[in-house]
Amino acid sequence: MKKKIILAGCILPFVIIGIVTGVRLFHIQRNKISKEDTKIKYIEIWGAVPKEGGPTKMIEDFNQEFYSRGIQAEYNYFVNDEAGNKRMESALLAGGSVDVYFSYDNSYLEKRIVSDMALDLSEYIKRDHINMEEYFGSNIFSYYVKGKPYSMPTKLDQYGITVNKDMFDEAGIEVPAEWDFEEFREIAKKLTKGEGTNKRYGMFFCTQQDISYITNYLVPRSLGGDSLYKKDGKSSNFDNEIFYKVVNLVNNMMNIDKSAPSHIDSVTQKLTQESMFLTGKSAMTIGPWIIRNVKDQDTYPHNFTTAFAPYPVENKNKLNYNQGGLGDHISISPKTKYKEEAWTFLKWYVTKGMRPMIEGGRIPAYKGFDTDEVIDLLLKGTEGNIDPVSAKEVLIMPKDNYAIPSTTYKLSDLNQIMAEEFEQIFTSKKTVSKGLKDAKKRGDQILQ
Repeated sequence: MKKKIILAGCILPFVIIGIVTGVRLFHIQRNKISKEDTKIKYIEIWGAVPKEGGPTKMIEDFNQEFYSRGIQAEYNYFVNDEAGNKRMESALLAGGSVDVYFSYDNSYLEKRIVSDMALDLSEYIKRDHINMEEYFGSNIFSYYVKGKPYSMPTKLDQYGITVNKDMFDEAGIEVPAEWDFEEFREIAKKLTKGEGTNKRYGMFFCTQQDISYITNYLVPRSLGGDSLYKKDGKSSNFDNEIFYKVVNLVNNMMNIDKSAPSHIDSVTQKLTQESMFLTGKSAMTIGPWIIRNVKDQDTYPHNFTTAFAPYPVENKNKLNYNQGGLGDHISISPKTKYKEEAWTFLKWYVTKGMRPMIEGGRIPAYKGFDTDEVIDLLLKGTEGNIDPVSAKEVLIMPKDNYAIPSTTYKLSDLNQIMAEEFEQIFTSKKTVSKGLKDAKKRGDQILQ
């Protein structure tokens, strides 16, 4: 009996140690450490990428690496639409529940900076000897406000048209390396087949999610990053012929050719990229951010190959801009109690922590990442469902002559004007000419 008691006494400490160690590791991995632990400083990260698209693994990586330094992070998801951004901004203004956050649109970024919702990062960058041009290239300075950095970009925004390569091959059409508006329109018509519920569209614009983004992607390749403004910056550019051609193109494809779902159908049927492109109901769509869902065969089973093409331009023979820039800007709340800890997370995420996000389709803006590693992570788990050649060329390889914005004055107001006037145009309440004329008048009033 005594031997058994002694044996139990010898084993018990190891059992306790094992339990404690296991619990600690479990807490680190699951991010469930008790907030009563006053030695730990918790920072709240707000972003619009669904947790399963990389943030869950990213937060676990951070928490495991920085537990010994007394820092833990939690991720709060918000939808990247008007309501979702307002919810995040309300929490940001209230203080206490937002330490670090992402801005996915230049208009939101500009508004947050001028409204004192973003911390000036100048001193932190200077103190840690960070060379912003070496990190991100010379384009980084276009995102400064009054000469100061209030954010760091995390993603290289090189987008294009996402295409069903199998449908292109079946129709004998090569995935374009360059194309103009008319070629884009004709290919969409050729790829449109059937009627009613069995109809397959050549293109899907997803205007129910963001009706104005079509011009934000299709216009800048021809006009550059400041396409919404005249050169003097004091009047709007909605009377430019490129604006007319793009809006007329989209309107014709939706309402005349019927090669894309109408805006009314997109809204009333709540159509999404996933419900249209990944089910084979459209041959093309506008944004490669769908790549994380292309890789999710459990939720979106399909057996075709996804490829990528650059956005079309008005004239292929002219020197055009490359659509792209630096996106997913990360900022620190001026109201955070943990500025140093927030800065630690920001630096880590930009230079190291993005790896799980690459798997979800986000290409890092930081030049320190190895290109081959980025390609491997991007294509990980695709099993041939993503064309590596076009993915590398369109999404990953850096280019020059980007359409980078240098003017953001009243940008959110101009985007709102576009959204309202495009709604009138695409629902046939106004002609393209009338809608853009009204947009021009309203835009000039705002800027003046």
